[in-house]
This record gives sequence, C-alpha cells and structure tokens, in this order.
Amino acid sequence: MGLNRRHIFGLAMALALGVTAIAGILLGIRTSFDPSIGGGRLIFGFEAVIIGGLGNLWGTLAGGVILGVAQTVGAKIDPGWQVLSGHLAFLFILAVRPNGLFPRIAA
Repeated sequence: MGLNRRHIFGLAMALALGVTAIAGILLGIRTSFDPSIGGGRLIFGFEAVIIGGLGNLWGTLAGGVILGVAQTVGAKIDPGWQVLSGHLAFLFILAVRPNGLFPRIAA
C-alpha cells in the first residue's frame, strides 16, 4: 500500500533531467559555449544561492532575479559593468544580510 518511493523518485529525476536538457539546448541556441565557460556560469549560480539563503528554493529564485536585474542595469550604464554590477550586488547583500535574504530558520 502507499506510494512506491523508487518510482516517484525516478519520475522526479526524469523530470529534472528533462528540464535541464531543455534549458541546456536553449542556452546553446542563445549563446556560444565552450568547456572553459563553466566557472563563469557557476559563480553566478553560487551567488544566487547565497543571496537567497542556503536551503531556500524561493530565495534562490529571488537571488537570481536580483543578480539579473543588477547585471541588466549595469549593462545599461556601461556594457563593461555588467558582470561587475552583479558581483557588487552580491557583496552588498552579503554585507547587509550575511545569512541571505531568506535564511533557513533553525528548529
């Protein structure tokens, strides 16, 4: 009786891998990529997670939006400031809220 945990886990994993594959294809269509670009993409993901607060999915989404808006504003000011403005937003939020915007509350 009940749910088959292995089956549900398999379905969730298949869904996650499918969404990741679609995102990778769309990213490949939109931009160029090579084996050395991973570190640059990884640092933005890390910053989004830290801005939102570790362990909070909605916080990570908010952190990604904040980074995206900061980079867009920086690119409007000067195209060379796009990446710098994202890092500055990260450092500012880290200085103001060291645990992130939505930290996990310890029980």
